[in-house]
Amino acid sequence: MTSTKWILPDGIDDILPEQAYWLEIKRREVIDTFFQYGYGLVIPPLIEYSDSLLNNISEDLDLQTIKFTDQETGKQLALRADITSQISRICSTYNFNEKINRYCYFDNVVRAKNSESKKSRVPIQAGAELIGNFDINNDIEIVNLMIDVVKKFTTKKIFLDIGHVGIFKKLISNINLDNEKEKKIKSLIKSKSSSEIKKYLTSLDIDNDIKNCLSDFPKMHGHVDNIKTHSEILNVFDNNIADDINYIIELCRSISKIHQDVEIKYDFCELQGFDYENDVIFCAYIENVSDEVAIGGRYDCDGKQGIGFSADVRYLMNNQKFKNKISYKSGKWVAED
Repeated sequence: MTSTKWILPDGIDDILPEQAYWLEIKRREVIDTFFQYGYGLVIPPLIEYSDSLLNNISEDLDLQTIKFTDQETGKQLALRADITSQISRICSTYNFNEKINRYCYFDNVVRAKNSESKKSRVPIQAGAELIGNFDINNDIEIVNLMIDVVKKFTTKKIFLDIGHVGIFKKLISNINLDNEKEKKIKSLIKSKSSSEIKKYLTSLDIDNDIKNCLSDFPKMHGHVDNIKTHSEILNVFDNNIADDINYIIELCRSISKIHQDVEIKYDFCELQGFDYENDVIFCAYIENVSDEVAIGGRYDCDGKQGIGFSADVRYLMNNQKFKNKISYKSGKWVAED
């Protein structure tokens, strides 16, 4: 009998028994952790009408969303590329009249393009959303929960970067740039390349003080004790930035009391994620792995304010040595000693 070897699309792959067994164990541990914090598990549909899935959502999320026509209604459907917008819809529909709503999830998303480094177009996300009242205690809760979830997947050292998208947005609002130029500056800041930023800014007709500040932006990261060293210049453009910086200092100190084994730094160049985030953002990294394994922040989504995070479970799985090993013997999968 001949067998056919099928080739999967780029960025799409199978999860085989050893990984799947480990993944299911971790899924249970993570969901239990969510519940201990008071978060209710939801399983939103993979497909929705695109107008509800992408209502008031960012341009970059729209570009990552696969869309197609519903054969029954003729309307446009979409495969979710992120679950945050679905949580917002669920909160609008079933919010139980509470000021604060807590939801969690553990499920696949589908992306139109695969990440250059992570390679997957079908990430598995484990995440939580706290929608409602803004309070530093809520921010602390979400970040602590994110770290606890990452610790379920790895014993490696964890590094936490905390930034603030609002600081960059307040600075960039002082100059009149089109969307493409703003994206370019944002990209260069994320790369922390001072020379490339300076080179690009020379071609723009903007105030020299703004140019100097943007050129110094890649220096604005490091230990929290040094957060004001390079950020004093920002206060010239917006007095509220000083409050943002003090907020980050308090947030970092509160988290470090709970997770003393986590190395915490500030990073104003950390502008990852989808651009509906507008305030405090944070990323978790693990030792000897170059890309973030979890990302979160505050956001406005479908008229609601919230804070949440998602951990990239598939990426964590690919950087894991499995303790719960199974093997195939005599036609059966069995657990090893």
